[in-house]
Amino acid sequence: MKVILIDSGTTNSRLRLMDRESYTIIDSEKVRVGVRDTAIKGNNKNLIEQIRAGIGKLLTNNKLVPDDIEYIAASGMITSNLGVYEIPHITSPASLSDFAVHSKVIKLEAFYEIPCIFIPGMKNKVHVDGDDLLANINDFDVMRGEEVESFGLIRQFDVKGKGIMVLPGSHTKFVAVDEHQSLTHCLSTLGGETLMALQKETILSSSLDQTLVESIDEEMLKAGFNAAKQYGLTRSFYHVRLLHLFAHLNENQRANYFVGSIIYNDVQALFQSIEDKGEIKWFIVGGSNPLRKAFAYLLKYTNCKWEIIEANEQQVENSLIFGASDIISNKKGMRSIRL
Repeated sequence: MKVILIDSGTTNSRLRLMDRESYTIIDSEKVRVGVRDTAIKGNNKNLIEQIRAGIGKLLTNNKLVPDDIEYIAASGMITSNLGVYEIPHITSPASLSDFAVHSKVIKLEAFYEIPCIFIPGMKNKVHVDGDDLLANINDFDVMRGEEVESFGLIRQFDVKGKGIMVLPGSHTKFVAVDEHQSLTHCLSTLGGETLMALQKETILSSSLDQTLVESIDEEMLKAGFNAAKQYGLTRSFYHVRLLHLFAHLNENQRANYFVGSIIYNDVQALFQSIEDKGEIKWFIVGGSNPLRKAFAYLLKYTNCKWEIIEANEQQVENSLIFGASDIISNKKGMRSIRL
């Protein structure tokens, strides 16, 4: 049987048609709509219509009908209040089976009445003393979609003990994993969105290429990383402008400096949230390039005692496949889902 995997984010949604027996991706569709569209328009009508159209293309292009699809697995922001079907975050720590138990199976007319399994996200368990929320604000965090990616990456690496998943993107996500491979907490930053916003909407636009980093320049990554440490984040941003005016550097070199400064701030946020750094044995860096490679390099530069594992393109692609499949295989009653 065939299944469809949906990973829906803030600005884009990715649909994959998969053969369930071989874990092989047969076809895929990228839909340029996410929950940002819902937030702007005030309703999710366009999001649902565009995802339906993507499902329809997968069926038509592969000469399939809805009954040929065993189920749809949907994760990410599609399960948020701005998505298609809201499921509350489950509370950490959470294992594969916890996510399976709290996943919901429904049939939607918009999705051709194919059984759709909506996988929830996770929120940190926080103990608040009294009503002083601000004193505990850094302990709060949420994620949707990264739980699937985390489990899918862990499956592909032989790691032991406690570790951290590093998942850069529009939001940098750090996901802590215990020795039993349960997800214990997460930490998010606006790293990726900050890069894009400053590149598009500030004076730095004239100093940076539209694509930002075209290739990794290790020396410039380190220079930006150390500049943010020494001079502060916003001052290191202005350095990019100064490097354009006074130094013989190209756009890619300046972009690496810029990315290095952002990553320093992200890494510092992580380090300040880790109570005992000695317990951490490994880091797995996923997400897309060039941020994946930049994070992996700068984490190695920061601390050589940890095992820093950089996933490759195929492993990142497989993370959604394996993660969603493993969660669903833990869900009781899956064998009778078509009944």
